[in-house]
Amino acid sequence: MTKSGTAPLIPRKHAKDQRQAALVEAANAVFAEKGYDATTTREIAERAGVSEGLIHRYFGGKRGLLMAIVRGKSDMMRDVLRAGVPDQDTLHDEIRAIFLWSLDFLWSQRDFIRVLASQAILDRGIGEIMGGELNAGRVRLIREKLERHRAAGRVRDDVDLEVVANLISGLAFDSGFFAQIVFAVDPDDLRRMAREVVHIIVRGIEAKPA
Repeated sequence: MTKSGTAPLIPRKHAKDQRQAALVEAANAVFAEKGYDATTTREIAERAGVSEGLIHRYFGGKRGLLMAIVRGKSDMMRDVLRAGVPDQDTLHDEIRAIFLWSLDFLWSQRDFIRVLASQAILDRGIGEIMGGELNAGRVRLIREKLERHRAAGRVRDDVDLEVVANLISGLAFDSGFFAQIVFAVDPDDLRRMAREVVHIIVRGIEAKPA
């Protein structure tokens, strides 16, 4: 409260940012609970404690809100991957750490990933955002890690690191989402499969000792 007894004014931009963040958080929760199609903008607004009209004003509707969540997840995934997979001393340990991190992270995000994957199949725009935001950021970080190992003489000079980074990213997502979440493959089997895949990739790209 101010000295006059009135509540302090919240800057307009700050209040807008707070409402947008509340809507994104509410939508993320309701989408995960009910699925995208079954969720209404009214339910999201009620969960966020704001007017339903703000969804259309800020995001252009439910689809725009989903896209905003995807972009936020992309930033979060990149930061979590960078923090959760510190640089490793060997090429094998580096790639293995990426696979194991993907299993754990995608499992923790499984409810929302189900929503996102189902919408990406039906909505090309969502699929493009998913590939351009979620996957591209992960690929860039994986490539950076591979470049560090190439500089250390562990990866052959003729290897296309962009291709390998995309391969690792795709296989890690397939293992973490389809095998783990959709097909319910036993966790021990998944980790055994991951170890074998890592061996195959490393054998294909590692530099041979002089």
